[in-house]
Amino acid sequence: MQTVFHVSTPEDVRVVVAKVRNLLADESVEMESVAAVFDRGEAIASLHADSDLAGDLRDLLGEGAGLKVCRNAARHPAVSETDLLEGVEVVSSGVGELTRLQDEGYAYVRL
Repeated sequence: MQTVFHVSTPEDVRVVVAKVRNLLADESVEMESVAAVFDRGEAIASLHADSDLAGDLRDLLGEGAGLKVCRNAARHPAVSETDLLEGVEVVSSGVGELTRLQDEGYAYVRL
């Protein structure tokens, strides 16, 4: 199975960390791929190397989860692409990435 989480707010970031961990730990579900698409600047700022959630997000990357940010939203003043955690992928648009992944068979989860 493949799942993509749609993350839009800073509050969603804390929730997605817990949800992805739970999904990856669920032995009743055989996961091929898990991704989270961040589509607003305030949420993307959580992916900075110095954010208070950086350690948790690094752990998710280490467990194979894909963390993707919308290039358009990354233009937000609170965001700097150069400060993003290593391994975070910048995509051309959040909605485009969500559409593409769903077309590839990913289950969509909106937080």
